[in-house]
Amino acid sequence: MLGQLFRGFQLLHGVLLALAAIGFFTFWVRTRFWLPKYVHFLAAIGLVVGLWCVANISDGAPINKEGPIAKFLLVLVIPGMVYFFFVFYGGQSASFKRRFERSSMACPSCGLPVTTLQTRSDTPTPTPSNPQQQCPHCGQLLN
Repeated sequence: MLGQLFRGFQLLHGVLLALAAIGFFTFWVRTRFWLPKYVHFLAAIGLVVGLWCVANISDGAPINKEGPIAKFLLVLVIPGMVYFFFVFYGGQSASFKRRFERSSMACPSCGLPVTTLQTRSDTPTPTPSNPQQQCPHCGQLLN
């Protein structure tokens, strides 16, 4: 009875993790997040280290009793940690902030800063944050 309850909790946990992953990847696509090449390079080094660790496991180690799937998952631990720490400790949040934050540009007429919106190419648009499309200092229309 108690074992079935714990199996049910494991199933619920798996379903919730799948839903969270779907939401995470939807957010990832919406913010157009990408992984730089050096992250893949670090993960490849981690994969080589994981393969080296599995190749040097002694015959009496408990993981040898678990089979090849456990060894394969052990190899993927270090690359998984590289991707995890890059994404959750700065990578995606920096990308999101860079995409949606406001910046300022100089007005072509008076030279004072005007708040602008960021475009997808990370260059400020000449459209100010107010709908009149005028410089708030000198009143000139921005192109």
